[in-house]
Amino acid sequence: MFDIWEQAQVSYSEQANQLFNLPAWQQGKTEGQQIIPFLGAGVSVSGRKRSASPAALDQPPDPLKIEQFCGSLGIEGESAKLFMRMAVFLAASLNVAEKDLHRFSDDQLQDNLQNDSSPPSARELARLFANLSTYSAFKQVVDSLSPLFPKDFINATEPQQIDMLKLLARITRIADPPDPLSSITGYYESKTTRQSLWTALHLIISGKNKPTLTHQLLAAAAKRYFQQAGVWQDYLILTTNYDCLMEDALDLAKVDYVVLAPRKDQKVMVRFSDGIEGAEELTRMNSGTSYPDKLYLKKPKNMVVICKMHGCLNPKLTDKDDGLVISDNDYVNYISQMNSAHGTLPSYVNTLMQDKPFLFLGYSLTDWNVRSVFETIRKKRGEDFGGQDYAVTSYLGDYELQFFKRTGVAILKTDLNTFVHSVMAVLQKLKGSNSERWGTLVDGILSSMPEMGGTEAANAN
Repeated sequence: MFDIWEQAQVSYSEQANQLFNLPAWQQGKTEGQQIIPFLGAGVSVSGRKRSASPAALDQPPDPLKIEQFCGSLGIEGESAKLFMRMAVFLAASLNVAEKDLHRFSDDQLQDNLQNDSSPPSARELARLFANLSTYSAFKQVVDSLSPLFPKDFINATEPQQIDMLKLLARITRIADPPDPLSSITGYYESKTTRQSLWTALHLIISGKNKPTLTHQLLAAAAKRYFQQAGVWQDYLILTTNYDCLMEDALDLAKVDYVVLAPRKDQKVMVRFSDGIEGAEELTRMNSGTSYPDKLYLKKPKNMVVICKMHGCLNPKLTDKDDGLVISDNDYVNYISQMNSAHGTLPSYVNTLMQDKPFLFLGYSLTDWNVRSVFETIRKKRGEDFGGQDYAVTSYLGDYELQFFKRTGVAILKTDLNTFVHSVMAVLQKLKGSNSERWGTLVDGILSSMPEMGGTEAANAN
C-alpha cells in the first residue's frame, strides 16, 4: 500500500512495535525479526550538524538600476531582462562567496574529509575525485560557450572560467557536482588505478567510528531481539554503506555480528566481530571460500548478519578485499551478476529476507543504479509477498515519489533523528505506564544507546 505520512501523521507506535517486537514482549512470546533495516548513506551522515549556507546579501541589487542598465544596453525582451536580474543577483552572491567559502587544495580537501568524524556524503566524494582527477563537465560548458563570445571578450583563462562555474554551482546547488559520483569515480579509476581509488576511499572512510542515533537504535533493536528466549534465527541488516558505523554501534551494545560483503573475485568476504570467541579463526575459515550461492556460515550461535551489498572499508581490510560498488562499471557488473549463477547476495541472506518487509533509512533514489538494486532485491522475496515496506525520508522528489508509488512503499516523511527520538518517546511513554515490565524493557534499550541517556554503552565508550 502506497501512502505518505507527514511528520505529525507518522505512527511511531507501529514502528516501535516492529523494531522491538513489543506485542510479543507484552505476551511473553518469542517471535522472529519483524522488519529488516535497509541503510543508505543518509544514516551515516545524519549525525552531522547542518552546514551553514553561504552568507546572504546585506543589500540585494536594486531592480530599478538593473532595469535601467538593461535599457542602456538595449535589452528589451522579458526573458532577457529576467536573465539579467538573475545574473546580477548571482554575481553579487559570487562576490560574497569568494570571501566566505574556504578554498581547499586537493590534499587539504582529502585531509578535511579524512579528519571529519562523519563519513563523507556522495556529493563530497564526487567533489574530491573530480578535483583529484581534474574531471570537470564545466570544461564542456566553457568549450560550448566560447564560440558565442567575441575574441578577448571574456578576458579570463579556461581554468578561471571553470573555477567561476564551480563556485556558482556551490552557491546555487545546481550541477554540484556536475555528474554522479559513479561517473566521476569511473573516470578517476581510468586515469589512475583501481588500487588508487580503493586506497583513497579507505583512507577517508575506514577511520570513522562514531555511530549515529539511527545506528544506535538499530543496535538496541538487535539486542532486544536476542534477549528473547529461544531465538532460532539471525537478525539481518542490509546496507549499501562502506563504513563500519553499524558495527561500531553493535560493539557498544555488546551484540555479536558477522559482516558479509562482495569481493572482486565474486566470492564473499566474511568478518566476525572481535567479541566472539575465536573470531579470527572463524573469519579465516569462512572468508573468501565460497560464492554467494554456496555460502554456508560456520558460526557458533545466532547473531546479527550485516550484509554490506556494495562492499566494506573496515580498517583491517586491504585492497585484496576490494568489492566496492562505486563506479558505473561496478554497478553494471553488480546488477548483471545478481541474476547470474552465483548471484551477489548470499543465499543465506535471501533466506533471512523471506516474508519480511524492509525499512529503508537514509536513501535517495535519484540514481538509476540504486533503484535497479532495490528492484532486484524486492524480487528475491517472491511475487506473493504481502508485507508492507516503509521508507523514512525528509525529502521526496519526483523520482522517489514514482518509485515508492510503483513499488507500494509507504513513506514516513521525516528526518532520521526525529524518527529515532519519536520511536524512543513511544518507549518512554510505555515506561511511564507504571508497569515494571515495560520499565525493564525501556531501561534495557536505553542502556544500548549512549546518546539517548544509556549508561552501559556510554561507559563502554
